Amino acid sequence: MKKFKCRSGCLLSIGFGSLLVLLYLLAVVVLGSIPVNRSYAETREGIEIFVTDNGVHTDFVLPVKTAITDWRTQLLLQDYKGADSSYTHIAFGWGDRRFYMETPEWKDLRLDVAITALFWPTRSAMHVSYIRRPLIPNKYQRPVILSEAQYEQLVNYISGTFRQQNGQFILIKGAGYTSEDNFYEAHGRFHLFRNCNNWTNRGLKTIGVKTAAWAPLPFAIMRHLR
Repeated sequence: MKKFKCRSGCLLSIGFGSLLVLLYLLAVVVLGSIPVNRSYAETREGIEIFVTDNGVHTDFVLPVKTAITDWRTQLLLQDYKGADSSYTHIAFGWGDRRFYMETPEWKDLRLDVAITALFWPTRSAMHVSYIRRPLIPNKYQRPVILSEAQYEQLVNYISGTFRQQNGQFILIKGAGYTSEDNFYEAHGRFHLFRNCNNWTNRGLKTIGVKTAAWAPLPFAIMRHLR
């Protein structure tokens, strides 16, 4: 009898877990299909940014310098040995700190790191990469033209995600993958319902660009930028 109860309990747990997964995926599909800022119309002239998608993670890619801001005043080139003043763009991505640090490539992913990132509110970090030249538009790199007011809102949104000390972003030393990228301390806790793509999606909502109601996966963002 005890053996039967244990088996039934295990099956019940598996069934409940499967139901939660299905409900989560359903929410991803439904809320990812519902657009917000429906009346958004892209300006014909302005500042071009990109939203990029590597299949799992999305980033904002912005010009290094505009009339609104010069990112080099906070993201010092001296901390990027492989970059110089000729680099034209800079990428920003928010995410789980431990996942970022310990998973430079997908082959490096460990199960405990993935499970912790998904199911437990964890510390976050901002990943910053200097980019040598403007991106070429394709299905993984979507251009968006912003007005100066929209661009300033986006700059404030991104800047506000960095933790600061004495007005400066806090560099996590020795954590970058290459000589062209770095990690910085960031605000916010990462978890299943608030991940890297949600951060990008909230940024688009903030500046009034058409995007998904909720977007834990990249496709929910990119489909509205076509």
